[in-house]
Amino acid sequence: MSRATWLDGLRGIAAAIVATDHYFMGAVLHAGFRSFWADPPEENRQLMQLPPFRLIFAAHAMVPLFFVISGYAISINLIRLRASSNSEGFLRRLSSAVTRRGLRIYLPVFCITVISQILFFLNLFQWQPGDEIVWGRKPWTAPWFHVTFVVRYMLDNINILAIQYNGGLNGQLWTMALEFRGSCVVYLILLGLAFWKPRPRLWALGASMAYWFYFGFWDVMGFLAGYWLAELQVLAELNTVSTESEYLTWLKPYIPVQARSVNFSAIRTYFIFAVGIWLLCLSDDGALPPGYQFLKIAESSRWDGNWGVVDKTWKTVGSVLVVSAISTTKQLQYPLDSKLVQYLGRISFSLYLVHQSIYHLFSDPVRSTLWYIATGGLPPDDDHKFASAFCWIGGYVILSTINLYAANLYTRFVDERCIKLAKQFDQWVSQ
Repeated sequence: MSRATWLDGLRGIAAAIVATDHYFMGAVLHAGFRSFWADPPEENRQLMQLPPFRLIFAAHAMVPLFFVISGYAISINLIRLRASSNSEGFLRRLSSAVTRRGLRIYLPVFCITVISQILFFLNLFQWQPGDEIVWGRKPWTAPWFHVTFVVRYMLDNINILAIQYNGGLNGQLWTMALEFRGSCVVYLILLGLAFWKPRPRLWALGASMAYWFYFGFWDVMGFLAGYWLAELQVLAELNTVSTESEYLTWLKPYIPVQARSVNFSAIRTYFIFAVGIWLLCLSDDGALPPGYQFLKIAESSRWDGNWGVVDKTWKTVGSVLVVSAISTTKQLQYPLDSKLVQYLGRISFSLYLVHQSIYHLFSDPVRSTLWYIATGGLPPDDDHKFASAFCWIGGYVILSTINLYAANLYTRFVDERCIKLAKQFDQWVSQ
């Protein structure tokens, strides 16, 4: 089956944004994570706070984007196989995908969890957790506690029914349970709708997305939306359903001849892409800023004003629009197929897993060294703005290099071997 390489590129860019923002978040560049209209005015009103520039600070929007990408990626080739009328091959491939998916996600997660605990026990982390009881009291003590913590942590992370938002040494891993849950939902609905006609299937998926939108389950909605877009893509490939808007089809005879040369489909696609980027740039203020407040009209009462639901749901809608536009437009796919972006895509999962540990290990020592180089070891104060900028920017360059190298090694020696192990397990248990 062919692989949508642009999906890898988009995933790579999203992982790079997450890794970048986690370096600066909570320390410097505070304005980038707020809206243009945030108070006080003298600390905001900066160009980087406006779309599309704010996209580089949109780490919280990348998780919904990951989920839409995943829903598309895990379903597209299964749909193509189903469309080939090979029902036995489809069911076998679906069974194999379900068998491998949990191992594909959690084996690399387990490895980074163990590595992090070992490094923390050896007192190599330059990071002080807020709760000594949870994280093992102190380094070099209570080794069995670290072992039991890893077991408890993994059990919580695998629980897809009662999601546990664990943070700690790898705070970004809270997404793994949602990733697995969304994957299971997609696989279940793929099976349930396998022998439906195309249009009823699309309507059923649309109704399901609306249902989970109403309840604020943005992660499930994102996965289903990715699956829905994959269905549309396969239908377009088979030329069984026109991808042109029914409205435009009805209107076309009445469009003046001079205007028919205008590519309305391209205009619509780029408009959808721009709106998607605009939604992804929604700020982290805790309330809808000016320019977004009209979205309250479409908010569900079931969201109950929960900003986490409001924020992630609208960013999921933006992610769906962005992926939809890119999936149908070669011009938007072309930058994602470049070698650098494809490399980021290849190591994206590993980069997402390892970057927090790299920051815990090296951030403080690297910035301290750069500060000593810039000032000769003077105490930090507001008069050394250039030296501070040198430390943060230089530290970002150095740590990004380490991140990329570590992610490359983790991909080669952990992630790819976990994929191989998952395939071997599938072959072992399959008839």
